[in-house]
Amino acid sequence: MAAEISRRHFFKFAGATALACGAVNAEDLFGHVPSASAAVLEVKAKAFKCGILKTQTQYMLKDTRVGTPMDIPVTFFVISHGKDWVAFDTGNNAMVAKDPVAYWGEAVTKAYYPVMKDYEEFQVQVQKIGLKPKDFKAVILSHGHLDHAGAIDNFKGTDVPIYLQGKELEIIKKAVATGERSAYIPADFAAIDQLNIKPVDGLFDVFGDQTVIAFPTPGHTDGHQSLFVKQTNGKALILAADAMYTIENMRDAIPPGLAMNIPTATQGLYVFKVMSYIGASVVPSHDPGYWETKALSPKDFEA
Repeated sequence: MAAEISRRHFFKFAGATALACGAVNAEDLFGHVPSASAAVLEVKAKAFKCGILKTQTQYMLKDTRVGTPMDIPVTFFVISHGKDWVAFDTGNNAMVAKDPVAYWGEAVTKAYYPVMKDYEEFQVQVQKIGLKPKDFKAVILSHGHLDHAGAIDNFKGTDVPIYLQGKELEIIKKAVATGERSAYIPADFAAIDQLNIKPVDGLFDVFGDQTVIAFPTPGHTDGHQSLFVKQTNGKALILAADAMYTIENMRDAIPPGLAMNIPTATQGLYVFKVMSYIGASVVPSHDPGYWETKALSPKDFEA
């Protein structure tokens, strides 16, 4: 039943993207519309890069160009909503810049070797826009993998809520309990009891105005989620995270090399393609060619 609910929410969100692009109206989709008297707040996105991972193509595009080296960016986003700020993912842990093999382990770094500088840590990078971790309204985690949730310890000692799908939280707890280092690094979650973790189930409208919405995109992990951002300029972004590593994944329906459920991951790529047809900009997390041309913070992100 849980998988069925997640899938229903996922396709409902495809309708939400149609709303953002003008294909349907809000009343038909949600049964209500935001108040016309509500203030229109400026919504923008800023992108950050937390080093690269040196890997091979088959790990990004299943069974494709096996053995071909591929250097992929590690990315995270900060969304401004009026005077409020929301982070989408956090990048790698600071220890990755010091001794990646000791921190991630030999097996992980053999497949994904990180190249990161100290100044690429989340809490250092957000200083570019005058922020500290305590200044955030919320953090949205796509999932718990090492290059997405690695720096959640930056929020230790704050009251900033960290939202992730409840299913993903359960996966994290089980992975940490084993003590084994995989795509989930137990040390990344050493301070989890000192964080304001908020599990959600299905769609999560961060501000209640349909401008920033987290939605389930299972496949890569069973609890993965992506983020919809409706910018003030009217353009809709779909920050796919690892539901879509590269544009090639979506274009040719090639599932990720690492996925808990390949058929579900592939289904998600079809939905992303339809979203792009109706005007949304679907943003891949790890596409080196895509990110070569994109402006990073402090500039505003433009898809």
